[in-house]
Amino acid sequence: MSWLTNDDFGHFASEGYVVLRNVVSEDLLAAADVEIDALIAESKPDGVDDLNGQRTWFAARDRLPCCDAVLRNSPALAIARELVSPNTIDHAGLDRSRYDHIQIAITVPLRFHVPGGPHIDGWNGDSFTMLAAVLLTDQSETRSGNLWVWPGSHLEHERMFRERGTKSLSEVNGHSTMLDPPVVLRPALPITGVRGDLLLAHFLLGHNKGGNMANHVRRTIYYRLNVPGHDPRSEQTLLDAWTEYPPVRAALRRGV
Repeated sequence: MSWLTNDDFGHFASEGYVVLRNVVSEDLLAAADVEIDALIAESKPDGVDDLNGQRTWFAARDRLPCCDAVLRNSPALAIARELVSPNTIDHAGLDRSRYDHIQIAITVPLRFHVPGGPHIDGWNGDSFTMLAAVLLTDQSETRSGNLWVWPGSHLEHERMFRERGTKSLSEVNGHSTMLDPPVVLRPALPITGVRGDLLLAHFLLGHNKGGNMANHVRRTIYYRLNVPGHDPRSEQTLLDAWTEYPPVRAALRRGV
């Protein structure tokens, strides 16, 4: 069964991401919630932003088997593979990447914050192929702790690396709009969805976290995925966004 339509391939090509609805079943989500509750109770967050109410944990995959199952025992990983076929794709950590973790992100209310600019991960030579996110809470409203993305920025970042060099973000910690002159991007959009929805995004897509004005804590699981053998191609993927995405390149050639 194919999940992705021609419109999905076209959207990923032009915007840099796609959102799929109702991908993960409630039994997998409920088990992940219990596991995350324990992680939060037992360990301090790896990242804290008190101003915006954000907390982040980066836990080894074997520490969070139920969160791993959210990716592996749902259609999520198979959907990601549709974007890179005939390549396969899996946790970046299985490809000897430093991204050998699962990220848990929460945003507590009440914090109003709209990010002013994006960053990208992997700008310093340790890129990956794709970011996957599963929503654990209702983020259907635009001020509920949503991830914000800059549509089309994956292509602007590709152009930037070609014109300014693959080390061009080193002095600004991955923030292209902080360069001089800054990279000009389209306006940001919040990713909206409900529990069990799946986001798949190109690693070059600019993104950042927003504040939470909802009456509940926002919770999302993030996974960084690699096509096997990514590291030797890492620099090439900065210069050619579709190096590991043959179906997306083919869709562009067809004019989808």
